[in-house]
Order: sequence, then structure tokens, then C-alpha cells
Amino acid sequence: MSADGFAGEATLVLAATGGDQEAFRGLVEPLRRELHLFCYRMLGSVEDAEDVLQEACFKAWRALAAYDQRSSFRTWMYRITTNASLDALRSRRRRVLPRDLGGPRDPALGLGEQRHDIAWVEPYPHPLAASHDPHAVAELRQSVRLAFIHALQTLPPRQRAALILRDVLDWSAAETARALGTSVAAANSALQRARAALSTDTGRRTPVPRPAGLDRNTAEVAARYVAAWEAGDMDAIVSMLAEDAIQSMPPWAAWYTGRETLRALYSGYTVWGGHPGPGVFRIIPASLNGDLVFAEYCRDGSEGPYHPLALTVARLSPDGGWIAEKLSFVDGGLLTRLGFPATLD
Repeated sequence: MSADGFAGEATLVLAATGGDQEAFRGLVEPLRRELHLFCYRMLGSVEDAEDVLQEACFKAWRALAAYDQRSSFRTWMYRITTNASLDALRSRRRRVLPRDLGGPRDPALGLGEQRHDIAWVEPYPHPLAASHDPHAVAELRQSVRLAFIHALQTLPPRQRAALILRDVLDWSAAETARALGTSVAAANSALQRARAALSTDTGRRTPVPRPAGLDRNTAEVAARYVAAWEAGDMDAIVSMLAEDAIQSMPPWAAWYTGRETLRALYSGYTVWGGHPGPGVFRIIPASLNGDLVFAEYCRDGSEGPYHPLALTVARLSPDGGWIAEKLSFVDGGLLTRLGFPATLD
């Protein structure tokens, strides 16, 4: 921050300490999106992130007189937000996905019951801010990709915080230790344990850059997927799947694996409003914060509008030639919250 920036911040801090709520908003609002992202990474839920950020702002307002300005207001807010997140995690269940709950299900048994009592990991529904630095954009998107958020939820809370502060936000060991209220040695130990616990794909120091939109290969896969489902061509649908492809569909707790298993699943249930067939589905492919996603719509019968059904996050095989996993959030309201149309003709 420049000298002028520090002076302006000091002026706002002085006014806010005197009870000026507008000055306090002037300090917090420029940080709100990044603090919300931090809370989301910690908690795996947009709604929980909003609750914790609100609590952190309330705590900061009450504790403002104790802020000694030896660090930037941003650093001080991150310390409060980190501790608010850790406090929240003491009373909240870990966010999960169906594969965390047990083995795969036989499609002959159907889908089972919807489990709204389970705290599911949620996708981040807000487009990330643009940047003039493509590498910075890629790193930011990688840090909210669903696979990374899910992996974070498997870590103990303090390890989770250490990894985010060091490997996502690029804080120093000393800054991380102060945020966690511990020693540098303890913070480094938490970081090393977190890195060891995560796979090399999600725990590496520098995330793999991804394009802002869909690259040519991914766009071709997406186009084939849309064409196959909108035509109801089961052979084409199955031909795109990896041999060990996985499908899960929160709020159902069941998950399924294997190309032929998924053929049986897709052919044998009507949760989507009918068996796959021409005119049943309309699908919009998109890129959401680095993930390939499909906004999926269906309709009853052969006429009338298509209504929101699910957001499917697709993971491709390492060579990009197959769909390795489909995670379908069966929540039509999620599509409208993401800005997709309320209906399609």
C-alpha cells in the first residue's frame, strides 16, 4: 500500500473508532469479496461463508479500538476472519460429497432417499473478478474449483487455514502464525501436514493455470455432451464416459461408478422428468470459476418450457478425452442464482 493509501486508511480507522459506521464500511467493503472467498474455502458453503463474514465484521467493529495499526487493516481483518471461521467450524459438521459417505450403489436399487440433513459441499456461485494478469486469474479460479474446495474440507480446520493463508494467499510463515495465534514452527508444521494430506493435484504450491473460458478440446467435449443429451442418444452419452467414470447427485447420497453402470442408471430412472430422449433436455455449457459445468433443464412431455433441473460439474480425464466424473447438484434454484435463465423455450 502506498503512503497515501496508509494515510487514507488511518483517517478511516480514526473515524470508525469514533463510531463512524460509514468509515468502517469504507474499510471493509473493498475487502468483502476476498474475505468471503476465504470463508468459503474454509467452510465449503456460500451461506456459511456469509454468516461467518458477518460475524467477523461485527467482531471487528467491536474490537476496533484495540487495532494498533502496526499491520494493515486487511491483515487485521484476515486475523479476525480466520478466527471466526475456526470458531464456526467447531460447531459445524464437515461439508461432504456422496463419495465421502461409503461405497458406490447398484443402480438396480434406485437412487434411494434425498438427504437434506447432510451438509453438502457447494459450488461458488459468484463469477470471480477479472484481472489484467492471466496467471493471477488462473490461480484464483483454481483456488475455488470444486475439487480443491472438497479436498480442503478433509483437512483439520487449523491445517486448512494454514494452507489457504500460505499457499493461496501467499502469506509469510510469520503472518500465518499471527493469524492462527500460534508459533511459526507450529504454523509451518500445520502447513506441512496439510500439504502431505492433499494429493499432488490439489496440494501443489502453484496451481495449474486454466483458461478463462473453455479451451478448444473442452469446448468440443461440451458440444458433444450437449448434443448427446438433447438428442437422448444413450450410446453417444455413454461413449463419452471414462471406463471408471463416476456420477453423484446431491442431495442423493448415492454415487455410481463404471461406464456400463451409468448406462443402466441413465436408462432406468425418471428423476430427470423422463428417460433420456429427444426433446426432454436442454443444456447450456459454461465455465464456472475454472470448472466445466452444464446448466441442465428438462420439461414434462413434448411441449412447454424447459425448467431448471441441475448444475453438473464435469471433470475430464487427464488427457481431456473422456468425462471422468459428473457431480450434479440437483437444485434448480442454483441455476437462477448463477444467472442462468429461469426457463428455456
